[in-house]
Amino acid sequence: MPASDNTATTNLLLTLMARYRMRHNSFWSFLQMRTLRNFLICTCLLFLSCLLFTYVVYLNSNWIYYYFKLILPDDEENETVKKNYSPKFYPGKVQSITFDQRIKYNDFNFLDRSTLNYSSRTYSNGITILYRLPRLKKPSALLLIFHGCSRTALNWFHTEERQRIVGAAVDLGYGCLAFQATDTHSRCWSSTGDLFDNDDVQMVLKGLEEFYKEHGDLARLPRYTFGASSGGMFSSLFVLNDRYKVSGQILFISIIHPQVMFLIRSNNYPPTAFIHMLRDIEFASEERIQMSTQTFKSQNIPYKMFPVEPIVVRTSTFHNRIPSIPLEVSNYLYYKLQQNKWLDDDGYMIHNPRRVKTWQRFLYETKQKLILDRLFTFNDTLPDFLNTIYGEHEISYERSFEALKWLKSLNEQPENKVEKQKKKI
Repeated sequence: MPASDNTATTNLLLTLMARYRMRHNSFWSFLQMRTLRNFLICTCLLFLSCLLFTYVVYLNSNWIYYYFKLILPDDEENETVKKNYSPKFYPGKVQSITFDQRIKYNDFNFLDRSTLNYSSRTYSNGITILYRLPRLKKPSALLLIFHGCSRTALNWFHTEERQRIVGAAVDLGYGCLAFQATDTHSRCWSSTGDLFDNDDVQMVLKGLEEFYKEHGDLARLPRYTFGASSGGMFSSLFVLNDRYKVSGQILFISIIHPQVMFLIRSNNYPPTAFIHMLRDIEFASEERIQMSTQTFKSQNIPYKMFPVEPIVVRTSTFHNRIPSIPLEVSNYLYYKLQQNKWLDDDGYMIHNPRRVKTWQRFLYETKQKLILDRLFTFNDTLPDFLNTIYGEHEISYERSFEALKWLKSLNEQPENKVEKQKKKI
């Protein structure tokens, strides 16, 4: 083959190789640029997701903390560790305990089923209100009642502790209106700080509007609120509404909404009663409530704290608080708790029944069929009452009569009567 042909072939090969290298390099450059772009996009998305997640956790930090404290075991509270509890001697303790024990219910009496009736109205806007007005006297005020998470408005008329709260209110002249949260899943009340964007605030306002169309004579009565747990935090928001002014509120095992703390002023926030449990050390602890009261002090807003003690357990305790539990079953429950070292020497419950679940086993260990059958009929009631006995974040009628009476007494003071007369003029 001539040398010129070899040279031509070599040049052709070199040209082809050069073109291949150019295409190969441009292809890899394209891949590298695409990979870098995708990496940057993924990094940005991951960063934004982390920011969003952190923000959501921050907004719900109180509820998340409280939830995990309830479901996770506590090393300090187990079967082998006996928790000592020394009752606090708060001012008026003896008088308040005696006061609760001597309350007689006349109009709405949890001991007399024939009196435990109420009315229910579902209005054209789909809002349902359960209510019970005084029948032995003329209503002198309205009490708007907001339940806690996982509860319903019906509970206020069908469980003994709540029946006693309603009974105390009715005897004092309050007409009781129980509302139902719009969240049908968690049954918690909305914590949205903007009242116009808060679905539950708007629901209650519309419900009251419809109620007053039917009961126009009640529209002039002073309004008060009673909110339990989630309902209490909701109440602390609702009382800021300008449409239906609230004269006072009771926050039961609850706190002031954090956003509200910056809005409280002496001329725009009502007197507040805090009923709290001494063993409630998280969501509605005494310390957190006292932090709220500092604002009330600085703004010269009336407030009062009503502490609730854990219950001393005796043989008749279960029967006395829940009359449908027979004395023999009450006696059985007492001895079972005692035998399994759940009670200290003073009769206070040692373990938190939410965290230590052994009671679910030993309370049902009996060969007495009659008692066992009776126990199964109280499956829905017993867990809540054990929480009430222990005294941490559970419903209890105690101190409610005092708190309701205190709020009304403020409204009936001479200076308040003068202000009312001025408004009428």
